[in-house]
Amino acid sequence: MPTRRDPLAAAARPLARGAMFLTAWVVLLLGGVAAASDDRVVQWGYNPAGSLVPSAVDGSAGGAGPLATQEADPVPLRRLVDDEPAERVARLLAEGVLVRAPGAADAAAQMVQAWVLFDRPVDRVYELLSATGRQREFRREIAAQTEVSRDAEGVVEEQRLRILFLDVVYRLRYGLDPVARRIRWQLDPTFANDLRRVEGFWELFPLDASRTLARFGTAIDVGELPAFIEDSVTRRTLPGTLARCREWVNADGAPR
Repeated sequence: MPTRRDPLAAAARPLARGAMFLTAWVVLLLGGVAAASDDRVVQWGYNPAGSLVPSAVDGSAGGAGPLATQEADPVPLRRLVDDEPAERVARLLAEGVLVRAPGAADAAAQMVQAWVLFDRPVDRVYELLSATGRQREFRREIAAQTEVSRDAEGVVEEQRLRILFLDVVYRLRYGLDPVARRIRWQLDPTFANDLRRVEGFWELFPLDASRTLARFGTAIDVGELPAFIEDSVTRRTLPGTLARCREWVNADGAPR
């Protein structure tokens, strides 16, 4: 004897499938982007206060908990990325480099800023980036680089850029702060620099034992030189330069 079909149950099945599909999309959107690191998965999502925060899911135990950092608190991460739209944060997590849209403060200082995600521990990232004399390994525009002096506070280097038919020579004074994990630079005022202004910074924040979020900023004023030189070393070429820097750091400074 054939089984009698329940018309209400049959009608409910498409609704249930639709609800499951909608739930899956909500989980995907709110759960953020996940990245694997050994047997742990770093998952990003929004907390009840609306802040983007990481959590760690142990692949073997299946439990979730706060992402461990050296500071045991993701407050720096929330403070840094909260002003970025969710789709731009997802792009950063997917691509590893995100040039920030200029804000009012950035425009006033003519500062271009960016986020970079490194797949290396924060201390190793600092060690590599503070080796300023190795920049030619990922910065194609540097034709020559020479260390002029070094002391307890940092190093002075002379750099020569070759851009089309022009040679541009200047000296930078780097300030190195391994405790705060900051690197800053500006023109050496005692040298006859071809550029009117060069300054910038790296600020590093640990995400976990093997990943680092970096904030980068740079400002350049070429003075009397042609304006295309400024474009050649700032926003137009910055994404590619930072991507090569990221690859170099992730390769632990191996020659490229």
